[in-house]
Amino acid sequence: VGLGQKEPRNVTRPLLGYFEARGVFPKRHIAEFRVKGEDGLLPVGAQLRPDWFQKGQYVDVRSNSRGQGFAGGMKRHGFAGQPASHGNSKNHRTMGTAGPSQGSGSRVLPGKKMPGRMGNQQTTVQNLTVLSVDNELGIVVVSGPVAGPKGCVVKLQDAVKRKAPTQPHREAT
Repeated sequence: VGLGQKEPRNVTRPLLGYFEARGVFPKRHIAEFRVKGEDGLLPVGAQLRPDWFQKGQYVDVRSNSRGQGFAGGMKRHGFAGQPASHGNSKNHRTMGTAGPSQGSGSRVLPGKKMPGRMGNQQTTVQNLTVLSVDNELGIVVVSGPVAGPKGCVVKLQDAVKRKAPTQPHREAT
């Protein structure tokens, strides 16, 4: 599935060949979605419109969360921090020790929760209900949280863990 237009001069040659082989103008964003059977495949170049989704249907919403920048252990992982007094000096928000001293080789174990970049990661919210669909404005309204800043790319797909209400067969235009 492709979204938006991109100048051919700004596309790498392998990707340009991919689009030319299918007879489609280069897209700014491309994504793949799994389908259950052959009837779920769409012809190349077909346009997906908001009315693909129907009111009352369950969808999974996937997008990148807002980037928070470099965050400490307390904000990023919810660490409790150090005591305010009893000999503590200038270490109130530090995370404490980073690893064992002797047992497993005196090293920092992989996956240790530490300060670092927070946010800007793909987030999926499952089983949101479609409240309304406006085909003219190109809007699908869902109930619940949608991660990401304003203007970000949001991917909607049929819910994986919850069945959709009975509906007629859908066709792309």
